[in-house]
Amino acid sequence: MSRKIVHIYSTLPVVAWNSLVGLVVILPISGWELSHTSVAITMESVWATVYLGVMVSVAGLLLWLHLLKVLPARVAASVQYLQPIIGIGASALIFGDMRGMMFAVGVVLILGGLRSQQPARNLTPRMRWNAPDPRLNRKRTSCNSKHGSCSS
Repeated sequence: MSRKIVHIYSTLPVVAWNSLVGLVVILPISGWELSHTSVAITMESVWATVYLGVMVSVAGLLLWLHLLKVLPARVAASVQYLQPIIGIGASALIFGDMRGMMFAVGVVLILGGLRSQQPARNLTPRMRWNAPDPRLNRKRTSCNSKHGSCSS
């Protein structure tokens, strides 16, 4: 459904409406949760909320919808399997978490699975799915076989 929507409307309005509807839906649940739990609002919690709202939700959705515009859905969906690699790799960089052999094995398995689902030809997505058919641009020629001359 998202693929059809982004071909009708621009990506930014789709992301804005998606985020707004999500906020409206979660507000009643949040209100109930706040009435039953004590909350301490700190700068750390504010920045965490801004990060999750802007970077994870909005930027992630923009990227996802852009991928749906330029790639077939099966290829765009396979990008989601890179998320654990990126998340754990970022954790190692930011927090200094050490990754062992099991992480390396997991990365190889994920990348191998993704590679097995990709087309064999090594073309960019735009070349593969959006390129005009060169057969449609051929000019008809008439050739006279007796004289060996051709004209357009």
